[in-house]
Amino acid sequence: MPNPEILITGTDLVPDRTVEYVASRGFTPRRVRRDDLTEGELIAALEGAAGYLIGGNETPTDKVFESSARLRAVAFVGTDFRLYVPGWRRARSLGVSVVSTPGANTRSVAEFTLLLMLTQSRAFASVAASADRPGSVRVQTGRTLAGKRLGIIGLGRIGKTVARIARHGLGMDVWYTAPRRAADAEAELGIRHSTKSRLLRCSDVVSLHRPGPAPGEQPELAAREFTLMRPGALLVNTVHPDLVDPSALLSAVADKGLRCAFDGSGSGPRWEALTALGPDRFLAVPTMAYNTTDANETASMTAARAVCDLLDGRSPAEGERAGEPE
Repeated sequence: MPNPEILITGTDLVPDRTVEYVASRGFTPRRVRRDDLTEGELIAALEGAAGYLIGGNETPTDKVFESSARLRAVAFVGTDFRLYVPGWRRARSLGVSVVSTPGANTRSVAEFTLLLMLTQSRAFASVAASADRPGSVRVQTGRTLAGKRLGIIGLGRIGKTVARIARHGLGMDVWYTAPRRAADAEAELGIRHSTKSRLLRCSDVVSLHRPGPAPGEQPELAAREFTLMRPGALLVNTVHPDLVDPSALLSAVADKGLRCAFDGSGSGPRWEALTALGPDRFLAVPTMAYNTTDANETASMTAARAVCDLLDGRSPAEGERAGEPE
């Protein structure tokens, strides 16, 4: 009887070492080096597969799981799978285990968050873009982050890591707001809990670290929130563009001089207008915060172990379960 097959998608996220690991566990890797599989192409690729590592940018819908009769275990090679696997509830209702890899890219995203803060605290982006034309850009005076107040919205793994680096590495005064108060983190890191409204009023830098938006959810930051923010404040979003209302943000940048940095960008006229402001006022890069060699290796191996364990009838090891959204 042939070994059960595990589909592995994506061009770069899953290294060859992970594919070799799957084979060493007695499964047959079925690798599709594509990041952009359509629904129909994904259904065809999954035919007969027992496991599935989501390493590309495809969108596994209800129909995908309904069409994959032999599928028993799926792992999203990342953290917030609710955003990128819209069919996950349907999959579970069909008896398919769906897991992800929480914590695998925590350090990568946290470091990138600090990179965006540092970049936007100076006119770095425009100066770097004109490095081959010395003197073509007037260097504007920047700001130091030491002593400034950082307001963190959402204190999960990444939020805590950002708080630790900002507090003890940069000397920032860190406040946070979250659904549950984290007394242990307050004591360990020297950070302060706040209501969201007060945090927005008092912060020089606001950084989003809550889970991504659920379908139909209103933005975390809209007109009311931007009204509260300080003039000249810096906003960093490494979660998802839809956490921010682009129309309200565009007005806030114009009226209050806000500066912004996003990991990923939305679409439509308002986002185009934001991008047209220039990178020193609104910097949006392709989604890349999670994408480091170290994080990818950790995430893909965690996902592969979890799927192999599930197909072998074993529960994933502690730290590799990641079954429930945060």
